[in-house]
Amino acid sequence: MGKQYDKVHAATAIAIAAIAANRFVGFDGAPATSAGGSHDSQGVAETEAAIGQAVSLITGYSAPVEAGEAIAQFAFVKPAADGSGKAITGTATDHCGMALEAAGGDGSLFEVRVLPHRHT
Repeated sequence: MGKQYDKVHAATAIAIAAIAANRFVGFDGAPATSAGGSHDSQGVAETEAAIGQAVSLITGYSAPVEAGEAIAQFAFVKPAADGSGKAITGTATDHCGMALEAAGGDGSLFEVRVLPHRHT
């Protein structure tokens, strides 16, 4: 990762589950999934948070995100179904971001262009 990102906007969420830094967080304050509704990604956590703590979520332009698998540069990404909030490869019809660089594999950080969560 180029160790850079461009945070244009952030929102604050109250964690209803443990949140890890650099992972997608849903509107409900838990790690995001692709289940829809409140589980959709609101943004990317800047820090970790315990239940009941406030956490800043990057919601505009780009953020460093932890990958759950190897991801190609410019691929659409979405949160993993396992509830970890890690990024996996998405599709044009199911995504919440785009990889601005490749991710080497599970646990690697890479820059993601944050987009509104989409399911069509």
